[in-house]
Amino acid sequence: MKKLFLILIIFSSITKIKAADTLTYFYVDSATLSMYNKQEWKNLISLGNKAINNNIDYFYLRMRIGIAYYEMQEYDECILHFDKALEFNSSSETAMEYKYFALVFAAKKRDAEYYVKSLPKSILEKIKPQLPKLIDKIIFESGINYLPDFDTIKTVISPPDNKNYRLEKDVTGNFAFYGLGLNHEFNKNISLFHSFNLLNSDGFQQLYFNYNKANENNYNLRQYQYYIAPTYYFNNNTSLTLFGNFLFLTSKKYKYNFLNIQPIQYPPPMMPPPIIYIYKMPPEISTFESLQWVAGFNYIKNFSNGLINLTGSFSSINELNQIQLSAGYGFYFNKQKTFFSKTNITMFSQKPNLNLIISQMFKFKVYKQIWADLFGNYGKQKNYNDNLGYAVSNSNSETIYTIGTKLYFPIVKKLTFYLSYSYEYKNIPFEYIYFTGIKQNKETFNTLVINNYYKQHLIYGGLIWKF
Repeated sequence: MKKLFLILIIFSSITKIKAADTLTYFYVDSATLSMYNKQEWKNLISLGNKAINNNIDYFYLRMRIGIAYYEMQEYDECILHFDKALEFNSSSETAMEYKYFALVFAAKKRDAEYYVKSLPKSILEKIKPQLPKLIDKIIFESGINYLPDFDTIKTVISPPDNKNYRLEKDVTGNFAFYGLGLNHEFNKNISLFHSFNLLNSDGFQQLYFNYNKANENNYNLRQYQYYIAPTYYFNNNTSLTLFGNFLFLTSKKYKYNFLNIQPIQYPPPMMPPPIIYIYKMPPEISTFESLQWVAGFNYIKNFSNGLINLTGSFSSINELNQIQLSAGYGFYFNKQKTFFSKTNITMFSQKPNLNLIISQMFKFKVYKQIWADLFGNYGKQKNYNDNLGYAVSNSNSETIYTIGTKLYFPIVKKLTFYLSYSYEYKNIPFEYIYFTGIKQNKETFNTLVINNYYKQHLIYGGLIWKF
């Protein structure tokens, strides 16, 4: 047995020595050239990496391996070999050009734009790349939502029983929004995105007390929004974005002022006696104005096949304070980077509530430069901000879950169009308040919350012009 084991070791050693002996410079050069001409990419990569491991390394070998990886759409790998080829020959325009396109296809478009700025004029004239500029992109965006149950919600008023309830209803309805965004590239390390947005929404308010509708009113709400987000890119594949969103809301509607109750005396006395509610009803509508804001940060660490991100924000929405903390992980399913998944978990705090919100997104390449997103989230979202504070849910309703899709496709080289649709399942709680008695010379009330579930359809699209 020992002799057999010794023979196997000797045989293995001889085989390795012979394999190493065959990997001469002349053998590797002729074999990899033949494989390159025959487009035998896998064999070329296998032999080329073995040669490098055996200290055979030169410009043309790196170029052939890099092109083989490029043809197999394994762009991260090919970039490493083109970088090495440029160490051997820093003037190779072929290596420069391949590296540029590899960066583009490896989802590193910003790196590609700054890399190409250092290339010779002859390459720039040949490939006509998109270069970063001070005003780099302009984005036009517009969208509408539709609530098919809005008219039904407006009519919901009947209390759950025969108690004398009072109800102050305020419902946000259909809206349209418009936005203009600009992206600035100052240098390789700093960029800035900011936008101006206008939202115009229908609203409905209603006052019910003493078993009657006392008032109802359709009103208009306008929201003016300024969003700003500078980003700093570190040299170790990390970035830090600081973001702020400032929203000014204005509307004209009635202000309901509940004053007190008035007992009704009937013989014989009843315990507790029946009451009526007393409201002060203004003769005219009033102007309501509100300033709301969101501020936060987003940290991203990129890896060769994915990323992690940490996001935190503090906000003041609808006269309440909110804290959000999120952690996310994203990765590519394939080396061609045509299928990406990202999961986010958010802890949302608004006293006295603490909610967990889970978000999922898939991005995949449909055809050539056409990409699609599938996304969704689940968890109670009221006064919640999404997309680094860009989208703020500040209506009186709460979102239970969202599912949707987004499609990107180029129209011409510098112009990209995107279109998105999402379905939201929402709830608006109505608070029915009723008198329960007097304790220690103080009026006491109970609140009965009735949930009203409905659906919302949101459609929006935009144009991105790259200067």
